[in-house]
Amino acid sequence: MDLRDCKMVIQTHLNYDSKHLSDVNNVIASVSENKAAYQAIIDRLTAPSYAPNNAESEHLVYLCQKIDWLNQVIFQLSAASSTLTQTLDHGVFSQVSKRKNEPAHYMLKIESFSLLSEAKSIKIESDIFEASCQKWRLDLYPNGKDGSNISLYLVICDTGSLSKGWEVCVDVNFFIYDHKDHNYATFQDIDGDGNRTRFNESKKIWGFDKLISLESFTESKNWYLLNDVCVFGVEVFAVSQFAENDRCLSFIKPPAAMNTYTWRIDKFSQVTGEVIFSNVFKVGNVKWNLFLYPKGYSEGKDTHLSLYLEVFDRDWFPDGWRVYAKFKLRVKNQSYKGNREREIDNWFSSSSGGWGIPCFVGLQNELHDGFLANDVLIIEVEISMLGTLKNFI
Repeated sequence: MDLRDCKMVIQTHLNYDSKHLSDVNNVIASVSENKAAYQAIIDRLTAPSYAPNNAESEHLVYLCQKIDWLNQVIFQLSAASSTLTQTLDHGVFSQVSKRKNEPAHYMLKIESFSLLSEAKSIKIESDIFEASCQKWRLDLYPNGKDGSNISLYLVICDTGSLSKGWEVCVDVNFFIYDHKDHNYATFQDIDGDGNRTRFNESKKIWGFDKLISLESFTESKNWYLLNDVCVFGVEVFAVSQFAENDRCLSFIKPPAAMNTYTWRIDKFSQVTGEVIFSNVFKVGNVKWNLFLYPKGYSEGKDTHLSLYLEVFDRDWFPDGWRVYAKFKLRVKNQSYKGNREREIDNWFSSSSGGWGIPCFVGLQNELHDGFLANDVLIIEVEISMLGTLKNFI
């Protein structure tokens, strides 16, 4: 085994759990035992009362070289052990340093972070920002992909105008704000090529599946959360030019008495329009309306009621607007046989202002089994969580 083999052993064991930390420490112990055995032979051959022969003298030179090599092995493995120990102690799956300067290109502030634990699979997409002559966005999974770690990625956007075979090489730095020391924790990839990466047609996203554990992130002594508010940031360097575009993502949980809208449709059998709309209602700071296809739409055409929720007057919203909603669509059963209800979470935007269910209640049998009574249909929407992007001040 030479030093290259030793490095392969280190990389093989450089994973993020206590088993692999134990493996590395066991290898260190084994190498140390070998070193001690060699050192005992050296001590015997170099004792003042002992006169080695020529063969033993040559072997002594070999053993001294072996001791030097073993010291390098122990140094390399000890460094790996230290890295793994820090990872397990702090719940951080990347190397972390801190600095005072704020991220140059983009910051995303999140309010009411604890509410996100209720939406286990939520993915937060930032609005698009410019850096290094390209357009980007952040994809943040507050609960990670395994429910116990925060995942953060950089995505390159609007690549249609780039030439065939395009490739963009950038240095990426992710940040989390420390509210106590007023500095920024900077995250560095441990076992890749640092934070330098190449984006191309087959690789448009890069980042950390396990940026930091949720336990460490929410622990009060780390100060990443203050009053349920946190700030993430990113820098993307390929050239010196960049554009700033900082946004705040604010989440609220509307009061139960103010988060539900009921839409009563009388004389349902006389409705002739392909689609009908409810009155406009307001939940949080957003105006909404429901719309219904009585004869179905898309895959529900002629077989089901199709029901949707949309943001009202979205054409008047600023460019790049985004609204997140977790909501329930409900058709009430007036014979007390159980309402038909579906829960949805969705990001509404200029390209996707409405969202719903094309196959909600069957027209042939289900509709007349208590959902339509005395020619009246009663629909409800309950919005339990809202998130809006706005200027970050």
